[in-house]
Amino acid sequence: MPVYHAFRRYPDLFLAGLFALGAGCLAPPAPAEVLACLNLPLLGLLLFLMSIVAGLRQSGFFAALFQRLFKGRTSGRSLSRFFIFSCYFSSMLITNDVALIVFVPLAIMTFTEARRIRLIVPTVCWQTIAANLGSMLTPVGNPQNLFIYSHYGLSPWDFFAVTAPVVLISGVVIYLATFTLPEVEVELSSQAEEGLPWKKIAPLLVLFLLCLLHVLHLLDFTLLAVLVLPGLLLLDRRLLLEADFKLLLLFALLFIGVGSLSHLEALTSKAASLLTGHEFWVSLILSQVLSNVPATVLLSGCTEAYVPLLLGVNIGGLGTIIASMASVISFKAYLGTRFSRPGYYLLTFTGSNLLVLALLLGYCKFQASV
Repeated sequence: MPVYHAFRRYPDLFLAGLFALGAGCLAPPAPAEVLACLNLPLLGLLLFLMSIVAGLRQSGFFAALFQRLFKGRTSGRSLSRFFIFSCYFSSMLITNDVALIVFVPLAIMTFTEARRIRLIVPTVCWQTIAANLGSMLTPVGNPQNLFIYSHYGLSPWDFFAVTAPVVLISGVVIYLATFTLPEVEVELSSQAEEGLPWKKIAPLLVLFLLCLLHVLHLLDFTLLAVLVLPGLLLLDRRLLLEADFKLLLLFALLFIGVGSLSHLEALTSKAASLLTGHEFWVSLILSQVLSNVPATVLLSGCTEAYVPLLLGVNIGGLGTIIASMASVISFKAYLGTRFSRPGYYLLTFTGSNLLVLALLLGYCKFQASV
């Protein structure tokens, strides 16, 4: 039963592989076309960013920040706000996935040691919402943003003009929501502050800056690769193995499938005509069942209307637990606790997501942008 187990473990990769295979049978691509479809600069940039941020995470950079800000007795609500808005702001640069990988376990550990278990579920749920919406602001905030930014050749200002108002409103909504969190006292254990290995952190920050220069169209990808790849190998070649190769493979399979289908003019023109004028709703609904990254790649080949697509797949990250695969990271971290209540978590998570989703849909309707 190896095929069944592979599907159970990686359903998104399995379905993407079937999609690429089926599309290839309908319109077999030439080997040169397959290479062109892969969008190697985008995949390379994702690899570099994930490796660099993995190095920053392993260095203890983020945990040290928490230790310097909170000591002794503090308010549970203030502590929750720190964890939530750490995800909100950090996701803009280190992606929603990594923000949750860093700060969700830290929140769970802190509240567990302080015996404030009831703060964990609401905090983790709002951390997830904050990461998914905060990451919307920048092209490097999440994979679908980076793809849209690259695919449509957008300038930073074109991009921010679409995302900034929604992210600002989301931040206000999330902050107001934190007033529903229990206001209890939390006693934090005293820990000695550890020095940070700045000799390793500083080069990583320089490499990260080079990636941002490429995103801003100020540095060619070839030059970026020449600078960043040797830099990572010299610092610690194992960092390249820390990248999410599952995500990279998912992108590659989707690129191949969409590239093959693009040769079927009758199919693409029909899909484009059906999608025109409905990009926001189709991308939002498709994200609920496929997740927003596959939805982005599949729909991008059928429309040039990047504004509703960008809004749809990002706002569409709210809703179901699989609408944004970053949400699964938080859920798995919570399930790893000895006191987990999956049903209660999913109920809280879904209710909070639907509330924010309804408010953002109201904003979009008011702006007449969908």
